[in-house]
Amino acid sequence: MVRKTIDIPDRLWREFEIEAVKKFGHYGAIKKAIREAIELWLKEVKEKQQ
Repeated sequence: MVRKTIDIPDRLWREFEIEAVKKFGHYGAIKKAIREAIELWLKEVKEKQQ
């Protein structure tokens, strides 16, 4: 498992945080949402490469 630090605009982060909690609840919402977002992005990139 890796730990990374990134810079994200405040407005984008807040919107992401709100939607993550709506979908996953409070416990672990951000981790789950970020993982899902990365997986979806990778899937999209791979599909475009084919």
